[in-house]
Formats: sequence, structure tokens, C-alpha cells
Amino acid sequence: MVSLVRRIGFSLAMGGVILVWVGPFFWMVLGSFKPRESIIANELVLRFTPTWENYDAIFSRHAFWTYTANSFLVAIATTVVTVAASILAAYALSRYRAGGRLFEFWLMFTRMLPPATLLIPLFLIFRTLGLINTLTGLVIADASFLLSFSIWLLRGFFDEVPVGLEEAAACDGASRMQSLLYIVLPVAAPGVTATVILSLIFAWNEYLFAIVFASATASKTLPAAANDFITGYAINWGPVFASGVIIVLPVGLAALLLQRYIVRGLTLGAFK
Repeated sequence: MVSLVRRIGFSLAMGGVILVWVGPFFWMVLGSFKPRESIIANELVLRFTPTWENYDAIFSRHAFWTYTANSFLVAIATTVVTVAASILAAYALSRYRAGGRLFEFWLMFTRMLPPATLLIPLFLIFRTLGLINTLTGLVIADASFLLSFSIWLLRGFFDEVPVGLEEAAACDGASRMQSLLYIVLPVAAPGVTATVILSLIFAWNEYLFAIVFASATASKTLPAAANDFITGYAINWGPVFASGVIIVLPVGLAALLLQRYIVRGLTLGAFK
């Protein structure tokens, strides 16, 4: 009887957690198909005729195709730059202990800093270099904040790769770079895959840097574009919901399709 009560309690608790996480997303999707009158009505409207007017508003009256392309470019470029640099840095930390413990703690400290603390120095640097309202500047800003997380993540995966494999490769004449490319990376492939996916999701969803460093139409990304529907006079909830669905849908589908790689990568070495 006690075991049954515990199972029921656990099921109810998990159901509550799922409802808290899924409920807002379901409400956003539902609201994206509601007419404006149903959204702003004083009472709760659950029966309505679905409409595409909110999606038509964001794509026909705003440059959302441009914003979508910008988001893809920024997310892919940020991921490539971050993962490539993180692989080299994490390998150096794992094998050479480059910089010592002080450098490792400095990396961790930079991750603890709120992103807002980087806005003023980065803005001054980007203004001097002419990188304001450019995709290049946004990629650099995103990568600078994401690097510490990726390095720490990859360093843990590389530590799990036996050094003996590289020593055997060195006996056969392999260089350090060849050992990294042909020995370490294939063995740590699940961890590298998880790092790529998490970096891609972060770069796609990044909002603070986007509204500060890339507010022009030519360089604006989707999260920053959704902010255009919130003005000092009113909030256009229909387009806000529709743009939210457009933002969440790609990363949501990617997370569902690649979740086993994420879990496998993040648990690599956990049971060794």
C-alpha cells in the first residue's frame, strides 16, 4: 500500500512538472491561431475559429524571412567557431594542463558573470571596429560568452579518453594533431555532438546580445524581432505568440530528434 501511494505521488509530481513546462508552450501555440478579438477578450476563450492571420502578419508585413536566415547564419557560425576553438582549448587543458588551475578557475568565473556585464565593454569594442549591427559582431559576442561553457564540457569528455591510445599512436609516428583528429575526437564523439547541439540551441535562442548589437533590420535575429511587437502603447499578442512558435519550433524538433545524442554525450563516462 505504501509503495502504491509513493508511485501515485511520484506520478502526480511528474505530471505537475510536465504541466508547468509544457503548459506555457501549449498556450503559446494555441494563442498563435487565435483571432485578435479572442486573445484580448476579458473572459477565457477556448472555442474559436483557427486563423493564420498572426503568421501572415509577421511574414507579410515584417522581414521575418530575413530574420530567420540571420538566425540560422548566426547559430551555425557561432557553433562552428565555438566548438572549433573549444576543442583545441579543452585538449590543451586536458593533456598539458595549460595555464594551470588559475586559468581553469578563470574560465569558470567568466561563465558565472551575468551577460549584462559584458554589454558595455563589448559595445565599445564593436563600435570602434565597426561591428555594430553586423552578423559578424553578433557571432563574436555569442561565441565569447559560450566558449567557457564549451571548453569545460569538452575538457571533461577528453579526460575520459585514455592517454594510452595517444601514446600508442605516437609510437606509430602520429603527431599530436593527428592523435586529436583520429583518436581523441572519434572516441569522444558523443560529447562533441552534445556540445555542438547545446551550442547551437544557445546561439539560436540568444536574446540580450541580439537586441543590443544587431538591432538593424539587415542583422536582426528572430528573438530580437519578436520584441518589435511589444511597444509602449500595446502588446500585439497574436504576432508575439506566432513569432514565439517560429523561434521554438526548430530547436524543439532538433532536441526531440537528437535527444539520445544529448543524453549519451552528457552522461559519457558517468558510470566508468
